[in-house]
Amino acid sequence: LEAMTGEGQPGSLSLHEGNLLQEGSYDAAFLGCAAVIHSGTAMPYGAANDPRQVYDGAVEGTANVLGSVRRGGSVRRFVYTSSFAAIAHPAPPGTCFSESDWASDHQDPEVWSPERIDEDGNVAYAMAKVDAERLVNRVAAEDGRFDSISVCPTVVLGPLLSPVHDLVFSWQWFLGRMLRGKPCQRRWEGLWNVVDVRDVGATHALILASEVCQNASRYQLSATDRSGELDVYALQAHLQKAFPEIEVGGAPEEMAAYLEKHGQIWDGPRGYCTRAREELGLETHAIFDTLRSTGQSMIELGVVEPALRS
Repeated sequence: LEAMTGEGQPGSLSLHEGNLLQEGSYDAAFLGCAAVIHSGTAMPYGAANDPRQVYDGAVEGTANVLGSVRRGGSVRRFVYTSSFAAIAHPAPPGTCFSESDWASDHQDPEVWSPERIDEDGNVAYAMAKVDAERLVNRVAAEDGRFDSISVCPTVVLGPLLSPVHDLVFSWQWFLGRMLRGKPCQRRWEGLWNVVDVRDVGATHALILASEVCQNASRYQLSATDRSGELDVYALQAHLQKAFPEIEVGGAPEEMAAYLEKHGQIWDGPRGYCTRAREELGLETHAIFDTLRSTGQSMIELGVVEPALRS
């Protein structure tokens, strides 16, 4: 951020310290602000937070941020970074998800239950994102001085800005493993539905200036079209083309047994960022560019030592 201010970018920058779990932590930072982008939350990467901390960090943390927004009184638009985890629900293969879907739809009550938060990290994260989205929509409607818009990204890839972004068990971390010549170990039995991190950032910025958005609007940020929905073989082929000097890993050994049992790779999740493109004018990056820039940045930052071909 500091480097950007020296590159002739418009505007000014001030840095503030805050704590999501501390009420009033953002009061001073929000004074005079017209808009707030709330993209921070407790994540489980590398076992940094347990399921309960992930849930509480998202819901209670968002409530604290909203408290600072309301006390400041100047904010007119609140952009909440949710997740595709708040959209996807049990559905047949090939189902195309959209902004009208909620993760709480069609759920087994014994699975989608507050009692499961401490036991299941996936349930905790999805429930947190659903509950936080509904919280920001409700608070904004009750307050009346600002509206709340949600952004729901799927598999976010693209250039890393810092080694800190290579979080253990993140999507980019698993892509990095493939560049090390190791087999894919995340969603190899289904599709990587990819959105570029630069498109995620652009969408947040476009929302700030949009006259189309209304309170409770949400934008699913997923593949531009079917080219961005990749099974493990397509993912490996793209990476191999982008890095011909590297021995890129592919499907794990478990794939053979999976295909024998199910006959094919799970056709999902599917879904597209059509609404963001049509309503906000989002122009997306091509999937090959996204994958290549992800790998290049990881290698340049030294977080991946690629498996070079002999």
